[in-house]
Amino acid sequence: MSLIKYLVVRSVVFGISLFYGGLTVLTVLFRWFKNGNEFFVVKERSLPPICLQDAAYGRHAYLKLKNIKLHYVENGDRNKPLMLFVHGYPEFWFSWRHQMKEFAATHWVVALDMRGYGDSEKPAKKSEYDLEILQKDIVELVKALKRDSCILVAHDWGGVIAWNVAANYPEVVEKLVIMNSPHPTTFREKLRGSIGQFLKSWYIFLYQLPYIPEWSVHTNDLEIFDRIFVDENNQLTITEEELEGYKYTFSRKGAWTPPINYYRQNFNIKGMIEGEKSLPKIRAPTLIIWGENDIALSKDFPELARPHVQNLTVKYVPKGNHFVQQDKVAEVNAHLAEFLNKA
Repeated sequence: MSLIKYLVVRSVVFGISLFYGGLTVLTVLFRWFKNGNEFFVVKERSLPPICLQDAAYGRHAYLKLKNIKLHYVENGDRNKPLMLFVHGYPEFWFSWRHQMKEFAATHWVVALDMRGYGDSEKPAKKSEYDLEILQKDIVELVKALKRDSCILVAHDWGGVIAWNVAANYPEVVEKLVIMNSPHPTTFREKLRGSIGQFLKSWYIFLYQLPYIPEWSVHTNDLEIFDRIFVDENNQLTITEEELEGYKYTFSRKGAWTPPINYYRQNFNIKGMIEGEKSLPKIRAPTLIIWGENDIALSKDFPELARPHVQNLTVKYVPKGNHFVQQDKVAEVNAHLAEFLNKA
């Protein structure tokens, strides 16, 4: 990219980010005016709710990798095939609780807190959340668990990482399961070529700004979770106690900047416009489970991934939202079981 083109693109992207930043500030201030000073209060939560300590989900543990200490929850027999779960934004290991209970009988299930999330370490530098580093976390974790490979199951941002791991480190992934996370190449192409997806991805531009994203989510006692974990009828898809689990985790000091830094580091100007180098074709058998009611991602992303995967199965979940593994548990677990049982 020439210097002139870079400066023009940088100015345009910065302008879009400022537009969404200004819109966000005005929206928050309007809601503050409407709701009063309590709107900026986040309730103090000193103790985790019982659901986060439920032994039915598994045992809590830590592993020190080369440059990071990661927290994870494990369940099942360690002699059985490793099934590694990687969460999205804004989540943590708990988003996989239903799948961990379901598959602990047949697999050694491990759900981690990615770096910067939950009880894992939270590096301060934005550069510590580069996609190359995030991939190596997964590869190193598999080795630290004394396995050569795993069944890799991922959602949202975890899916971004898992797509890359399966392409760049094929020896580590026996089978790949992706939930509501587009193949990186198709997402870049769609973002540049589809006004609909561009508008749906407005938050990516907002997240390029400092302070404002963190400020906006710390409103009305972390109401963001009341808004995202709902079904097509705007009813909560998780229990009140589970909702408290999310609010407890993300009400802790420094809980938001590291997850948002995933966007700041990896959706840079050059990557947005030119795209990164093409990923190798994925050889591992791959399943995409897609909630059809995802408001942030186009429904055609699963089929667009076919040229990038040798052996792809796609399962749509009617009325499933972006957080499909929590929204439509029975359907997701059935698709997972069918895929895992295939030779």
